[in-house]
Amino acid sequence: MTKRRKARELALQFLYETDGDISDLDYKMRSFYNCFASESLMRDGFVKSKESLSGEKDMEQIFGFFSDISRGSLSNLDRINDIIKVVSKNWTIDRMSRVDRNILRMSVYEILFHPEIPNNVIINEAIEIAKKFGNDESPSFINGILDAAIKVV
Repeated sequence: MTKRRKARELALQFLYETDGDISDLDYKMRSFYNCFASESLMRDGFVKSKESLSGEKDMEQIFGFFSDISRGSLSNLDRINDIIKVVSKNWTIDRMSRVDRNILRMSVYEILFHPEIPNNVIINEAIEIAKKFGNDESPSFINGILDAAIKVV
């Protein structure tokens, strides 16, 4: 697994947890990263211990991208939700599964604010994350919404 994939997975888990609630964001991010994320990073072999989290270049890259996606998605939530609403026919944001809507939010954020990342990479990453965390229909649902979103952005 790449560092960016791990950062995206952590961002999804954080966005799932907060689901649009930006109150005490700094505290929530630090708490999430120090508790849940550190365990996940150890489990996936990125670090050997919690002590090795600080100061490592890989961890700074993962945390930086995780932080960017999480903060950016939440800071631009209204704009992102508006784009998702426009392209998701017969679906409201609230009707989507919590996993799917947060994968869409972070992916639309990347499409809008990370032009250096090719759109097909963003979509492929979203589909792979949907396969891991979503239901059987999630990958095709995510693919369809993001493909439509790219055309309106």
